[in-house]
Amino acid sequence: MRLLALALLLVAAREPDVPAPKGIFRRLPPPAPGEWRWSFPEEGQTFAEYRESDPVRPTAERKVIYLAPFLTRPPRDPELLPMIGSVLRPAFGAEVRILPPRPLPSGAYVPSRRQVSALALAPRLVAELPKDALFVLAVTDRDLFVGDLSHAFGWGSLRLRVGVLSTARIGAEADPALARRRTVTLALHEAGHLLSLPHCAFYRCLMNGALTMKEADGRPAVLCPVCRSKLCWNLGIEADARGRALSRAFARAGMASDAEDALSTVETGG
Repeated sequence: MRLLALALLLVAAREPDVPAPKGIFRRLPPPAPGEWRWSFPEEGQTFAEYRESDPVRPTAERKVIYLAPFLTRPPRDPELLPMIGSVLRPAFGAEVRILPPRPLPSGAYVPSRRQVSALALAPRLVAELPKDALFVLAVTDRDLFVGDLSHAFGWGSLRLRVGVLSTARIGAEADPALARRRTVTLALHEAGHLLSLPHCAFYRCLMNGALTMKEADGRPAVLCPVCRSKLCWNLGIEADARGRALSRAFARAGMASDAEDALSTVETGG
């Protein structure tokens, strides 16, 4: 039954309505067992469908991105949150503010699982959403889960302007540089959800879903042409200027390869 469902999905899959140049944005192959799309088949959303979906957008009142740390210990990397902010700023053309660290709210941590429930944390984030917030992205050093999943790297609501990411599985001890890249790309991915970008099922893209860290590491830190068109239309920003600014931010964060990828979207006209 599983193979039949996947076969039907592939037959019904639609073509993206924004073409991609040759390079990093190759079309996704059929999913393999253990990958996100194997467990959660997704047909993809076109640029035209996104524009008709009434996505979350900035307003004259709501235009600030907030990072909300919920930490149980002093951060191993004190520069991590400022670095996330330094990349979110050009990626979304918005001011970024970092809120003071604080403990997790009651009920968000599930002792029997030793994990934070993203869905239990979300209502508190919504209740405390600043009036000028484009969105709030919480950051916790506790392991995270969503629904029936054993764990999650992050979660972002497509409608509520709130999301959360966890640094628990990024492997900071083994490779600090890789841990920074993982956290930055995870923040960009979840922030995309907070502006109503669903998972991308067309091209290799920052918005691809991931069940494992290996799968997450395999996606680029940049949006494919379909998802980039959605975001730039939403925010009213120019794609090439965004690509150049994002490339500079990646370079400052020590993400040299990702900086080249961001610049290639400008140089190829993609």
